[in-house]
Formats: sequence, structure tokens, C-alpha cells
Amino acid sequence: MTLQHGKMEHFKDVHFFYTPSQGNIYTMTDIQLVNGSTKLLVASLKREIFCFDFQESSSGLLIPTTKEVSFTYIPNGAEIISIDAFNKSTNSNEFVIGITIIKNSNDSEGHLETYLNIYAGEETEDFNIENIAQSCLNVELNFIPYKLFHTYLVTFEDNAMVNKEIVFVLSGSDNQIHIFRENTTDHTYKEIENKDHFPEFSKTPSPVVWIDIYYSDDFKERITSFACECGYVKLLKVDVVSNKLVYNFSTRFGNYISKVYIFPEFNSVTDYSFEKSTFLRELDIKSRGTSKKLNLVVVNTILPAVIFHDVLEFGLSNYATLPRIDSTSVLSSCEVADIDFDGQKEILIGTSGEKIMMYKKDKKGNWCLEELKKISAPVLGLKYIDITGDGVKDLVILSMRGVHVLQHDSSRLQTILDKKIQNLALPNISEVIS
Repeated sequence: MTLQHGKMEHFKDVHFFYTPSQGNIYTMTDIQLVNGSTKLLVASLKREIFCFDFQESSSGLLIPTTKEVSFTYIPNGAEIISIDAFNKSTNSNEFVIGITIIKNSNDSEGHLETYLNIYAGEETEDFNIENIAQSCLNVELNFIPYKLFHTYLVTFEDNAMVNKEIVFVLSGSDNQIHIFRENTTDHTYKEIENKDHFPEFSKTPSPVVWIDIYYSDDFKERITSFACECGYVKLLKVDVVSNKLVYNFSTRFGNYISKVYIFPEFNSVTDYSFEKSTFLRELDIKSRGTSKKLNLVVVNTILPAVIFHDVLEFGLSNYATLPRIDSTSVLSSCEVADIDFDGQKEILIGTSGEKIMMYKKDKKGNWCLEELKKISAPVLGLKYIDITGDGVKDLVILSMRGVHVLQHDSSRLQTILDKKIQNLALPNISEVIS
């Protein structure tokens, strides 16, 4: 297999945040502040939680900063399983942070105690994570927690949206997916019945390892996919207005699944390559309403990853495998993004073999393994976010050693920008007439 070089090589290692103990595939989350800046929260299994970001000095230089945050009600001996965060407000900073923990009980039997700790901050213009870390709502669980993330709970009446709020979603060892909703009266979080708002979350054959949710059509439909320890994968479509299942597909792989990822085939308008012909063609497709094409990536730990094409049209019947470079490493994580700014998305998959594999579509529409990026430790998680605050997204990697921040080469970015501006320029009128 011949691999190309170039796109991943244009990333520069700008900083490495060391963590004294490792996390897992659930222990990295980002926080988007209303001023546009991004912070990263990373938890290690041994109770340590760090906040990473970049701050501009008086001389204009970017200074990487690390701050260990002491969250209350995480006792000695407890292990952190997963972490997630979201902002309740659209015009200020009102963050909610969820952390799941597990610890041995004090009884002679040595039973395990598990909790979901929810930390809520006041609505402020500034972001003070120390204050948030001191305000804890402790929810006792009767299962071992797995994946924790947030999504929208949307309610319609007479075809009009009457409620849109953010809820925590948590999978567990009881083979169920749990929804935790805020009671705004007393500011507590209670578990709600799935069937009332998320009918796709029924009992599964084994614990759910990963869940992904994609809303479309102005939140009137929801595409949900989740994968279980046993290799069982489901894809469901829900009519949010009626709260009814539209379709329900499933398949089973022969090994542990580490991640599922739903993504649209086409980028948003702001992500297009802006070459004249491509840009106009994509706008024409969008205007006809035919561009709603969603793909699903299923990352197997041992076997090659699989991409299901246009799941709205074909369900799980139209698929292809993504070739891998070796058969011994574990595939742990996935991110989908246009990292080379050509208007087409790439698939990045991290491995325990200290590599990131980049897949790209060729001219025939086939996904090919185009590049490998070497990392100095096994990869646990990937995020494509703007953590340096320069307006361009960075590749953030959680490894077993810490957090690696890879930034696009500035000279290459300038070349790409100049080309896009040139392609957007109006043609010479004499050339058009001739």
C-alpha cells in the first residue's frame, strides 16, 4: 500500500500538555465560551481533572496554560469514567459539567458505588471553572457508567416547537441508555423515561459503548446510532414531532466497537472550497433540497472500520470497509473534518499503534487510506477544534501520555486563502465576451 505525504505533514506540533495518569476514550471534552474561545477539560482515571487552553500575552504571543481543577465530591480512591460539558446559555457563560465516577463502598462486601456528579455554574460574562467545580449535584447510580454526552430534548405541539433543552445521556452496564433532565424549579437533575422523548433507546444486548445523535429538518427528525460491547450496532430515525420511530436498522460485528460517527456528506456553505464550479454546483444541490445525505462511520477495535453511505436512503445496506495499515493495533477514536480545506471531508482514526490514519475519497468516490501521522503514544481521542484561538481549527489528540495540539502551518494557510480569494474573484469581462 502506497501512502501519500503532505496534508497531515502540514500540521505542526505546537504544544503537549502532560497528564500524570491516563484517561480513556470518554475523558476529554471541550468548552466553547461565548467570546469564541475554547477550553479543553481532560480527566484522568485517578481523580485529576485538568483545564487546558491558550491565552494571549501582552506581546501577542500564545501562551499554553494548564490548570488542575479540584471538583468537589470526588472522594479518594474514586476513578473517573467519563466527562462532558455544555453551555446552557447562548449569550453568556452558564456551563454544566457532568462527571461519572466509580469507587469501592465501605461495606465488607466491597460493592462498587457509582455516581453522576453534575456541576452547574451561574450565568456570567466571565468563565470561572473553580466556582463551577464547587457546586455539585450528586446523583447515585445503580449501574456502572459508560459514555456520557449531551443532546437536545425537543418537543413539538401542533407542528410547532414548544421546548428545546439540553439533557445528559448516559449508557450503563445495565444494557440501557439513561436520560437526565434538569428540574428548573429546584435546579436538580432527575432521570426521565426514554419512551416519552427518546423511543429509540430500548434495552440492548450488551452495554452501549458509544452513541451519536444528529438532528435535521429544523429539529423535526433525529438520526440516532449506537454501538454495544458485543458488536451490535443500531441506526434509527425518529419523527420528533410525533415522537415515533420512522425506521430501525441493526447489524452485528464480530468484535468490540469503539465509536460511531454520523456526518453529512456535504459541508456547510462556510466550509466549501469556493472554487467557482464546485461552489455553484453545491448551492444548486442545496436549493433543490437533495443534499441531505448522511454517512455513518463505525470504528471497530480490531477489524477495519466501516462506512455506511447515505443512511437516510439505504439504511445499513450500502457500505464499504476502510483499509487499515496493520492488524495488531486497536482502533480507538474517530474525527471527521475537512482538514485540507478542499471542501471534502476526511476521516481520521486514531490507533493504539501511536498513529492517526487519514482516509480521503478518490475521484471514483472510494475511501482510501491516504496518510499516516505518527504520535508519540497510543491515541485515545480526537477533536478538531480551535483551541489556539486564531480562528482556524486545530487537531487535538488525547493520548495515554497527555494532550497533543497540532496546528496548521500558517504559510500553507495563507497560500490556500489566496487561492480561494482568487477563485472567488469575478472573471475579466473581456474574457467572458470573447
